[in-house]
Amino acid sequence: MTFEEQLNNNPTVPDFSTHSPEPLPDWLSDDNLLRDEAALLGLSHAPLEEKTSLIRLYFKQQTISFEREREELGEKIGELNLGIEQKTNRIEELRQNITRLEAAKPDGEPHFLKTVTGLIACLGLLIGNHFLILETLRPHFEESRLLSLGVLLAGFLGLYHRTTSSTETTTPFSVRQLLADAGLPFATSFFVFIYACQTQSALSALGIFLFLFFLFLSVGKLIPGLLTALQNDFRYRNQEKNLKNERNLKTVAWENEINALTISVDAIRVQKWQLLPFLNRVELELSRSNTRRDLLIELFENEFNLARSLRDRLSEQQIRAIVAN
Repeated sequence: MTFEEQLNNNPTVPDFSTHSPEPLPDWLSDDNLLRDEAALLGLSHAPLEEKTSLIRLYFKQQTISFEREREELGEKIGELNLGIEQKTNRIEELRQNITRLEAAKPDGEPHFLKTVTGLIACLGLLIGNHFLILETLRPHFEESRLLSLGVLLAGFLGLYHRTTSSTETTTPFSVRQLLADAGLPFATSFFVFIYACQTQSALSALGIFLFLFFLFLSVGKLIPGLLTALQNDFRYRNQEKNLKNERNLKTVAWENEINALTISVDAIRVQKWQLLPFLNRVELELSRSNTRRDLLIELFENEFNLARSLRDRLSEQQIRAIVAN
C-alpha cells in the first residue's frame, strides 16, 4: 500500500464544530462595569469569594468545549504515538531478525577435502593390500583373486563392524574386548602368514603378517570415522543450502514488511502533524481565556479592596448615595 493510500485510509483531522460560547455578562465584558460591580460589592458587606467564584464559573462555561477538544486531541495523538511505537519496535525486531539470519551458520565445520582425501588414501591402501594378499595366495589357490578379496574384506570389515556398531562408552579393558576388536584382523593376517611362510623367508612372512594386521586395525578404525565425517560434511552442505533458501525467502518477506511498516509509520506521523495545529489552536484559546479571566479577577479584587478600604471612612448616607448613582 502506498503512502497516499495509507494516509487516505486513516483520516485523523478532527471535524470539530465551530464553537460559539455564550456571551459573558455585561459587567464582565466591560471593564468599567466590572469596576463598578467591584466597588459596589466592596461598599457592601458581601464576601469577595462569591463574586470571584462566579467569574471563574462563567469562564469555565466559556472554555468547556475547548477542554473537551483538547482531551479528544490528546487521546488521538496518544493513540497515534502508540501505533508509531509499536510499528517502530516491530521494524527494529525484523531488522534484528535479518541480521541474525545473515550471520547464522550451520553447526560444525566442513572438512570435505580432507575427508575425501583420507577416503581415497584408504581405498589405495586397500587396493594395494588386495594385491599383496593376491600374490601371496596365488601359488596355493586357483581362484586366488576372489579368495584374496574375501580375506581382505574379512580382515577389514571385522573391525569396521565393531567400530560402527559400538557406542561411546568408557568400559575397562578386557581380554574379551581385545579378542572382539583384534580377533578377525589377527586371524586373517595369520592366515596369509601361514601361506607366506611356504613361499617366502620367515622374515618376509613375518613382515607381511605385521603389515596386514596393523593395516587392518588402522583402516578398520579410520574408514568409519572418515565416513562419519563425510556424512557430517554432507549434512553441513544441506544445512547451508537450507539456510540460504530460508535466508532468501524470509529476508525478502521481512524487508517487504519493513517497507510496509515504514510507509505506515510515515503516514501516521503525517496524521499526527495534521492534528498538532488544532491542538495548538485549542491551547492558545484556553491560554487566552485563562489569562483574561485572571486579569479580570485581579482587576475586580483591586477595585473591591479599594472600595472596602473607603467604606469605613464614609457615612451610611454617603454609601447609599454612591450605590444609588
